[in-house]
Parts: sequence; C-alpha cells; structure tokens
Amino acid sequence: MNTAFRGTLLATAPLFAAVPLMVDASARFQPPTTDATCVLHGHGAEVRGSGTLAMTGTATCVDAAGAPVAAGTFARSVAVSDTECDGDEDASTTVRWNDGTASTVRYGKGKVVTANGTASLIADGAVTVDSTRFAGDTVHAVGTSTGTGCGVAAGKATVDSTLVLRLIH
Repeated sequence: MNTAFRGTLLATAPLFAAVPLMVDASARFQPPTTDATCVLHGHGAEVRGSGTLAMTGTATCVDAAGAPVAAGTFARSVAVSDTECDGDEDASTTVRWNDGTASTVRYGKGKVVTANGTASLIADGAVTVDSTRFAGDTVHAVGTSTGTGCGVAAGKATVDSTLVLRLIH
C-alpha cells in the first residue's frame, strides 16, 4: 500500500500484516482459572501439656458457577501460642475428599490480627503437586478463628475456625 503525505510517497506495510502476531500472542496468554472455592470449618481442642490444638473439620468446595465440586474432612495438630490464636507460621492441611482423593495445602506465613478473642487470617499457599485433587493450584485464604482463651493470659482451650480458600490454576 502506498500513502501520500504532503506530496511525499511513503511505502507502508499492509495494516493487517501485524494481526496474526497479535492473535497468536493473545492465544498463548491464558488467564488464571479458579478451580474451586472451598470453605473449611474446623474445631480444635487443647491437647493437655502439648502446646497444640487437635483440629478436625469439614471442607466443601464449589466451582465458579456455585455447583458442588468436592466435600471431605481433615484432621491436624496446630501449634498455638498460649495467649494468641494465630497458629503455625508455616502450616499444611491435608483434606481427604469423599471420592478417595486427597489435597495437601501448604501455607506460607500468614497475616494475623487478634482482638478480643477473635483472630482474622490472610494467607497464601499452594496445593502440593503430589495431591490427587487440585494438584499445583495456587491458594489464597482468608478466615477467622474464635476460641476460649484466645488473647488472654490463661491461654487457649478451644478454637473454632472458618477458612475460605480460592484455588487457582
């Protein structure tokens, strides 16, 4: 295509020559996909003399449309300081799904704020690659915990918690 500009003839490439490059580049970019949103409800009771809470609970997950994806249970021990309810700095939880699969979620150090016996938590992590469900997904978690003894000198005795996980791959 030739274009005249103030009396000068300019040779330009056809405009559509770049389109296949843009289409190809956009086809290679895949935005993250939410695999599931899961809610973990847990209850912990102090194991006398151990400095830990024995946690048990349930997990339920839905897909982006709100349809059930998975349900299961978990059990773990959580080290909790005597006066706070902020749990392990680096922790993991294995959920055993009702269909026989399992997912182990490893969390990095979360951000915890405790006030009047209620702790709120924000943490990131990942599902381990050897898990048989949601393997390799990135995890963003938010939650709350309340319990007898959280934030007081007598220390923890029980903790009830709700954690919401967004699993992204």
